[in-house]
Amino acid sequence: MIYLLGVSIVFAGPNPPPPNPNKKPPPPPGLPIDENLFALFIIAILIGAYIIYRHNLKTKTPI
Repeated sequence: MIYLLGVSIVFAGPNPPPPNPNKKPPPPPGLPIDENLFALFIIAILIGAYIIYRHNLKTKTPI
């Protein structure tokens, strides 16, 4: 019973105002994708080499 009453409170909120047809939506934020690509590439190479090296160590050890 408490669960059902809690759900009804969620649906009892006020409706949001309708959008203004004369107003344009805000432009998306200008996020630079090309920033620090060289550093990200080097980090990806290092992490990949570390994972391959760790995998090779696990496979070379005798059981």
